Amino acid sequence: MKEKDLKRIREEIADSNDLIQRYRLRESIDEQNAWNLFLEKFQMSFKTQSLNDNDGGKVIPINQSKQPYSKFRIFHGHSTLLRIAAVVLLVIAGGAFWYHSDYTRVTPPEISEDVHLAMRKSTESGHNAADVVSINNGHTMPITKEEKILYHVDNDFAKQLAEAKRITTYKDKEFWVTLEDGTLVHLNYNSRLIYPEKFGDRRDVILEGEAYFMVAKDKSRHFIVHTPKGDVKVYGTEFNVNTRKDDEAVSVVLVYGSVSFSSNGREMMMQPGQELTVVDTQLLLTTTDIAPYVAWNEGKFSFQAWPLERVMTVLARWYGYQVKFLDDDIRQKSIDGCFSRYNDIQSTLKGLESALGVNFMIVNQTIIINQ
Repeated sequence: MKEKDLKRIREEIADSNDLIQRYRLRESIDEQNAWNLFLEKFQMSFKTQSLNDNDGGKVIPINQSKQPYSKFRIFHGHSTLLRIAAVVLLVIAGGAFWYHSDYTRVTPPEISEDVHLAMRKSTESGHNAADVVSINNGHTMPITKEEKILYHVDNDFAKQLAEAKRITTYKDKEFWVTLEDGTLVHLNYNSRLIYPEKFGDRRDVILEGEAYFMVAKDKSRHFIVHTPKGDVKVYGTEFNVNTRKDDEAVSVVLVYGSVSFSSNGREMMMQPGQELTVVDTQLLLTTTDIAPYVAWNEGKFSFQAWPLERVMTVLARWYGYQVKFLDDDIRQKSIDGCFSRYNDIQSTLKGLESALGVNFMIVNQTIIINQ
C-alpha cells in the first residue's frame, strides 16, 4: 500500500476518534444539562464530578461514573425526608393554629337592621331605661345566699360575680345591654339580669323575668342562663327566656341554633321553633310560632289569633294605661296584626279600631272600650 494511502487512513481514523470524543462530550453535556434542569425544578443544587479529570483531560461521561448518582441519591433522600417532615410539620402546625384560632375565636352575633332600628327607637322614645348597679371589689354580692342556691351558683361563678352588674328594668320599660363577649341581651319589663363585668373560662348570667338573647359564638366556652327552674346552655344562638313568677313556670323559646335545658340532673335538647316549658319538675317540649318573639325583639307587637283582652293587657302595660271594657262580649274578639311598639298609643288604637270594628276612648289614664 502506498504511503499516501496509509496517511489518508490514519487521518480518517483520527477524525473518527475525534468524532467519537466529540459525540461523547456532547452526550455527557446534554445529560448534565438534563440533570441540572431536573434539580432546578426541585430547588436543589449539588456539585457533580467534573467532565474532565485532573490527570489527563480525558472525558468521563456521567453515565460512566457512579459518584454523581450516589451523591444525588444520598442527598436527595435526606432532602426528600426533610421536605416531607417540613410539610407535615407545617400541616400540623397550620391545622393546630386553625383549630385553636377557630376553637377560641369569639364571633359576635349578627344584628339585623330591624334590631338596630328598634334599639334606636327605644332610646328615642324613652323606653330603653333600667336601674343599673355595679358590684365591685367584692364588698357586696349581687345576690343573696338564698338566691345563690336558687340559681345554682357554684363557687367559680360566685368568684366572677365579685365584680358584676345587676340590671333591673321598670314595669313599662325595656333595656338593651351588650355583654363583654359581644352577646346582646334584650330585657323585657320587670326583669333582672346579673352578669360578670368580665367573663373568665365560662360565661354565666342570671335571669329573672324575660329576655331575648343573641349570644356570641364561642366554641371554647358555654353560655349559661341560670333560672330558678334550671339552666339554659348554649354556644351561640338566639332564644327567649321567660321566668315570670306569676306564671309559676319557666319558658324557653329557641329561635335559632341549638340549646339545652338542664333541671334536676336531666338535660333536654331543643330545636329551632320549639318551646320548652318547666312547670314544677315537668319538662314539656312543644312546637311554637317564633314570630311574636322575633317581632318583640325587633320592636313590634305581633298578635296572631289573640283575644282583644290579652292584647289590651300587653298594650296597657307598655303604654302605662288602665283598661275598661264596657261590653264583655268583645273581650274575646280575635285579632291578627303587627304594630310598632314605638308608635304613640293613638296610632295603635286606631289600627285596632279598623281591624275589629270597636271604639276606643281615652279618659285620663284609662282606655275605655265599647262596641
